[in-house]
Order: sequence, then structure tokens, then C-alpha cells
Amino acid sequence: MKQTNILLLGLLAAAGLAFLAPAAHATGQVTYSSGDILLGFEEPGNGNDYIVDLGPASYFITLSQTPGTTDITTAAYSGAGLGNIDADLLSTSGSGGFGASWYANSNTAGSNVQWGVFGDTKGFGGNFGLPGNTLFETVAEQTPGGGSTAPAESSPSSQGSIASEFNSFASGFNNADATTNSTHATFQLTTGLTSWTANDPSLAAFGGPIGIEQPQSGSNIGPTNSQLDLYELIPTGDAGSTGKGGELGDFTLTSTGQLEFTSAAVPEPSTYAMVGLGAILLVFFRRNRKSTLS
Repeated sequence: MKQTNILLLGLLAAAGLAFLAPAAHATGQVTYSSGDILLGFEEPGNGNDYIVDLGPASYFITLSQTPGTTDITTAAYSGAGLGNIDADLLSTSGSGGFGASWYANSNTAGSNVQWGVFGDTKGFGGNFGLPGNTLFETVAEQTPGGGSTAPAESSPSSQGSIASEFNSFASGFNNADATTNSTHATFQLTTGLTSWTANDPSLAAFGGPIGIEQPQSGSNIGPTNSQLDLYELIPTGDAGSTGKGGELGDFTLTSTGQLEFTSAAVPEPSTYAMVGLGAILLVFFRRNRKSTLS
């Protein structure tokens, strides 16, 4: 009888431990795949960064080929979406986020959340039919809606060095604890050597020549007042390289954490022709209707 009680207690204890053990990873872990692009948020003085895996760069390459705007927050991952990243951003700094005013356009230097997007095709193997060490990075429009200057493409070795830095960061992101609001996002301490902040995304992201986040001054000082253009940079000498990055589209962010991507594709001339024809027919019918009534 005593042995039965001891065995029963042991089983109950084991069950209790099994129930408690996953608590530290109750939300699961994020998974990074080669060729994914990452969205990072930082705030000067905040002890945490916030990183979101937006999925494969090929998704944005596909979007870039057709004019239009897509709500990435809900459309990413074949419609499964990114999760509630707004709830993560709204959480207090002690919980990892940036607080209720994360989206504010403040003119107080050092109090604004900055964000940017980066990715690569990893090494010499490449992804999506692109050469290895092709980079994907954002450039802020100095005046939202006014466009940006395309970054210069550089040699395979130069872009390879940048890709190597990014891949070290991505390795640290992979298998990190996901947040309670998104299976594709995590909070990380800024003190880590491979953290988003440590890789200086506002000035020289991952050792590259440019910053990928919006500046801390001007009309786009706040994250929801910013527009970031996404460029594809193929190493010089490889097929498809033109010496400067090709724009795929731009990212905007709403105060409710909705991330949108607008394609840089220009409508076909036939589209303009149809629009023009529609306008002419509209004018004709209006005039015809007016003359009939009179």
C-alpha cells in the first residue's frame, strides 16, 4: 500500500513538473529560414529590441511585380499573418515593448521608436534564383512620399561581409522565445553583441555603408510618420546587377501596428490607356445625359 502511494505521488509530481516545465517557452519559439527578411524596432534608451520575421524575401519580390498595397500584418505567411504585433509594441518596456505612445511623432531626440527591414540570400548558394550575398534593405524617404536614393551595389566580398554579420544576428534570432502575441516575433536585450541595436541599424546596419531606419529628425521622426523603401542589392559582377539597388516597394506602419507594403511596379501602358478611355467615356456620357435632359 505504501509503495502504491509513493508511486502515485511520484506520478503526480512528474505530471506537475511536466505541466510547469514548458512555462518558460509556453509561447513557442521563432523560426528563421534562410532568405527571410527581418523587421526590427529599437528605441534609444530602451533595454529591449523587438524583431519580427516577415517571411521570405521572395514574397516581397512577387508583390513588387504587381501594383497595389498589401497589409502584411494579415497577409503574410499565406494569410496566417504576423500576429498582434501592435500588442507587443504597446507593452511596457519592462515587458519588452515600447509603451502606449510607441507610435508618437515626438520632437524630443532619443524618445522615438525606430524601425527598419533587412535580409539577404545567405552565402554563395543564393535563394530564389538570385546570387548569393544579395541584400534586401530599407532606405528611409527623407520626406514621406518623396522617394529615396537607391543604395549602391558593391562587390560580392563586400556584400558577403555584410551578409555574414546579418546571418550571425539571424542565428541569434532563430529559436528565440516567441512573444505571447506573435509566433514570428521576439524581444531581445540590447546589450547582446549580436542584438539589433548593436548592429547599428540607424547608421551603418550590419557593417554596411547606410542606415536602414528613419532618421531622428525631420518630417518622418516618428515610426508611423515614416516611409521606408525596400531595395534589392545584387553584388556587382553578378547577373542582374546595375550598380545600384532595385526598388521593390515601400513599407509604411500605422498607429495600430498594421504594416503595409506598396509595390514599386508601374502599371502597364495598357492600364493607363484603359483609365484614360474610361475617363473619356465618363465625360461623354455625362454630356450626353445633360443634353438629353435639356
